[in-house]
Amino acid sequence: MGDKPFKIIIIDDNMDYLFTMKTFLTRNGFEVETAKDGEMGFKLIEKMRPDLIMLDVMMETTYSGFEVCRQVRNTPDLKKTIIFGISGMEDELGLKFNKYDDADYFSPDEFFDKPVDKDVLLKKINDLIS
Repeated sequence: MGDKPFKIIIIDDNMDYLFTMKTFLTRNGFEVETAKDGEMGFKLIEKMRPDLIMLDVMMETTYSGFEVCRQVRNTPDLKKTIIFGISGMEDELGLKFNKYDDADYFSPDEFFDKPVDKDVLLKKINDLIS
């Protein structure tokens, strides 16, 4: 990873998920910060300037993952930040995200259904670094 650690922000309203993913990614050598809602998450993004944002799509707050993604993509010095969308909407609602059909309202670089396969996630992140 070079001299500077790869910085990741995880934004999710599930505190257990935040703890589990932060622990996993920190143990794998990443600098990780978390936010429990979109508003807090976007402030952290502006301050930390992460390499990657792991963003829950459907949070039970007024500032959803959709809005955070839109704001990141519309902020000139953030718009190239890598975003991994993460959601349990397929399991909970029977809806499947389609990167191409749904790009008008949500445009992550990658998308993972919950529960996230940690090995696949780690491989995707390591592919970004190399």
